[in-house]
Amino acid sequence: MSDAMQMAQVQGAPSLPQVNLLPPHLRTKRKLAVVRRWLALALLLVVLFVIAGSAAVAWEGQAADSELVEVQDANDALVLEQTKYAEVPIVLRNLAAHQEARTLAMSTQMLWSPYLAAIASATPLEASLDTITVGQDTVWTGSTTVSNGPLDTPGTVGQVSLSGQALTLTAVSDWQDGLTELKGLADVQFSSIEVSDDGGGVYYTVNATFMLTPDAFANQFATEQ
Repeated sequence: MSDAMQMAQVQGAPSLPQVNLLPPHLRTKRKLAVVRRWLALALLLVVLFVIAGSAAVAWEGQAADSELVEVQDANDALVLEQTKYAEVPIVLRNLAAHQEARTLAMSTQMLWSPYLAAIASATPLEASLDTITVGQDTVWTGSTTVSNGPLDTPGTVGQVSLSGQALTLTAVSDWQDGLTELKGLADVQFSSIEVSDDGGGVYYTVNATFMLTPDAFANQFATEQ
């Protein structure tokens, strides 16, 4: 073994200089091969990314198309249901119009049977009711009531006239008080009191008027308005 080999094997001694004996064109060729491998790998990655993106876009497109089909189906179902009930709004409008017309037409309704019974009950035993005449405002006639003086009740909606007989003046006074207490009546006035004699006894012929107020209206359909 030569001295040179012994020196090369000594621990801690500097390594021998390396010399690349390949020709330059071979070294360049090897470097180009490495670059080509990296370029091919990069191109492969780009292709994979493009394929993955295209697949994602295609999947999203299919999902959007499926969702659109579901929305269209739901819309078609709603349109079909709307067609089934298309007449409902028309029926409701007609019903509301009929209710409004009924409310208007019946707004001046008076239940005369109980009123006549109340007037009869207000007549004292010493008196009798002969005739009664009613003039009432309606939706079609409007107001026909004429105020007789500044002390009359405003807003009256009709007038009633009656004639009858009473045996005493006290009965006439009680008759007037009884009519005044009835709901829906106002301005009760006994305008004339005449003494009469039919041969069987003396009695008083009376004529009275009183006004009707809106409290006399039945208002049967007012709460449905």
